[in-house]
Amino acid sequence: TGWEPAEADPNSIWFVEGGLLRCSGAKGPWLRSIKEYDDFSFRIDYKLSAGGNSGVYVRVPADGNHHRENDTQPAAGFEVQMLDDADPKYATLKDYQYSASVYDICGADPRVARPAGEWNTLEIDCKGGRVTTVHNGVVVTKVTPETHPLILLRSVKGYLGLQNHSSDCAFRNVRIGPSLQQDAE
Repeated sequence: TGWEPAEADPNSIWFVEGGLLRCSGAKGPWLRSIKEYDDFSFRIDYKLSAGGNSGVYVRVPADGNHHRENDTQPAAGFEVQMLDDADPKYATLKDYQYSASVYDICGADPRVARPAGEWNTLEIDCKGGRVTTVHNGVVVTKVTPETHPLILLRSVKGYLGLQNHSSDCAFRNVRIGPSLQQDAE
């Protein structure tokens, strides 16, 4: 509950099986939260197939736009990557393209993704222009407007989404609550 197809009927690719939200990896829509969020803490467990690629869209408009390079382009949120980092086809990616990275903005460091077929836990905490990602219990990004000015080009309110990037993946233990970040001093 709390999610809807972003573009079309998701039943052909998104389904619940054994208490897990699953994506078959076939061509089809991403899932969008029914409501918009501004400051929040989001936690999810995910498992990817070998070579898998997915992500969480954060504060995106209804169309899912998560890329914006300058202020003349349409409003956008951002994506936090989910990827089978160990797959050889991803050996030459940019640092911001690996799991738990804030895509196009900040690479995860260290990289602590578990192998394909194992469960990973991803936490995303947003408060204003500050974004922190925690991957498998390790803080891997800390984005602020001062350290990563590109975050200022991204919306501070919008939908959450689960990306369908043509990969078989499973999700469980999805939680959305208040931001855990303290107000800036």
